[in-house]
Amino acid sequence: MTTHQEAAEQLRVIRTMMERATIFRALSGEAALIGGAMSLAAGWISEDRHGWKWGSVWLGGLAIVLVFAIWQLLRAAHAHKRIVWSHGLKVALRGATPSLVVGGFVGLLYLRSGMPGAEMLSACFWILHYGLALLAIREFAPKSMIWLGLAFLIVGLAALAGMTLFQTMQPMLAKVGASGLMAITFGGFHLLYGAAIVTTTRRDGPGA
Repeated sequence: MTTHQEAAEQLRVIRTMMERATIFRALSGEAALIGGAMSLAAGWISEDRHGWKWGSVWLGGLAIVLVFAIWQLLRAAHAHKRIVWSHGLKVALRGATPSLVVGGFVGLLYLRSGMPGAEMLSACFWILHYGLALLAIREFAPKSMIWLGLAFLIVGLAALAGMTLFQTMQPMLAKVGASGLMAITFGGFHLLYGAAIVTTTRRDGPGA
């Protein structure tokens, strides 16, 4: 390997680490803990609601979590004298946005239809596409975020299969309910992820 090639490889590694650090801060341990707590609260509040009333609880919780995540990004950028709109953040948004938009739109369409089981199908699509969004940035994301994406993807696929193909799973899904499924995934998974990150990672590190 020539000196020029070695320098190019070192620059590539440094750039990848900086991008990982930016993406990691976008879903930090603190943001995951807030998201998990909000999801548990939304699961409890939305338990007896249906249709748009059910969806509005979850959209309200999402708005609060997004405001916190943006505030945290701005605070971290100011503290470390870094730009917020970095190349890493642009890469993350380009990779994750299509899945988030499609999953969110399809879920809202089911809620709009008012058909029986619309809340559960919406929950399946939101869980599944959130997992796809996390995996879409796997080339730059830390390993912990990839495992989080896989967990959402597996549960989303299993729940969707239970709703559409495997009737033996429907009694179990009915017992859990759409609010319970959302609370388990967006609440439980994020709390586990956040607790692991907060207790094992340096606050200014690129993530595990």
